Amino acid sequence: MAKRISVALCALGLLCAAATEAEITDRNSVKLVALSSSENQRTGLGIDFAFQDIELGFINASARGIYSFDDDIRAQDLMHFGLDTDIATTGDCYETVVATMQAPIAIEPGTIPQLPEGESPRNRCPFGSWQVKGAISYETDQEFHNKNTVAGLTAAWEMPSAQGSHVVRQFYSLLDFVPSIIRAATGRPGSDSLLLAEPVMSLTVGQVDPQEDEVREQLLGKLDSYYRAAAEISMTTPLAQFDGRDVILAYDYRYYRELDAEQAIVDANLHRSRLLQFSLRIPSDNQRGYAFVGYASGRLPFGVDDEVLQLGWNYQL
Repeated sequence: MAKRISVALCALGLLCAAATEAEITDRNSVKLVALSSSENQRTGLGIDFAFQDIELGFINASARGIYSFDDDIRAQDLMHFGLDTDIATTGDCYETVVATMQAPIAIEPGTIPQLPEGESPRNRCPFGSWQVKGAISYETDQEFHNKNTVAGLTAAWEMPSAQGSHVVRQFYSLLDFVPSIIRAATGRPGSDSLLLAEPVMSLTVGQVDPQEDEVREQLLGKLDSYYRAAAEISMTTPLAQFDGRDVILAYDYRYYRELDAEQAIVDANLHRSRLLQFSLRIPSDNQRGYAFVGYASGRLPFGVDDEVLQLGWNYQL
């Protein structure tokens, strides 16, 4: 166990020095979490980390995953370390609302700026902002027993602003319907407004080269490369206020599917996996982190089906 912990923390330290993360509020963050598993009725400690767009010249590094110090808590048993480079992008798509009579400020796509109170970002791309990247990544379970390398293309799309389209606004209102009822019930100011942040979607198609995969090798007797598609969608919206600060509801869904999978893989239900996550977040006074409670259900590659409750603190770097 001590060896596993030191290896994981060493890898995390290298990434601090140096797959696309859809949750734009967690671009570079570390969460200290207590994990409670329904599959084996255990509770333990872990680290939930997410790093994105660490610049290394024209190449960006990224990492995300959960490392549990208890081997039996493995609902999100996939750690992802990747390198990517931009191929195409819409360019600068945001500007600040001119609430202070200042000139608009353009920022990078996929980045929501920290603005003064009373101001909000506005997406001025009519069809939202998008980005296409070439990427290569390394995937492993938390024990470093099963490993993949993946090379492919990732397309990320941040949906357009509701301000420019009645149809888009109606769609966002539908997504934000239940949170809007909760905001009205709790008396949050501005509860009659649409407060859902633009959802972010990503799609990755790539070739997976399994370095080690115990179950796959047992089923097929070989470890040939294969093609896989992965999709993700995430969104955030205020739910209520606590001590003058918004309680944020965050939603994230990931889906993986092997393309043209062999029958033995399909019969074992290993050709697809998915993970659904919800969390409630209360930001700190300095906006550098938040306390949260989260729920995750499902399985990522190398993992086991489980339901996990998380409770902890996120620190944004």
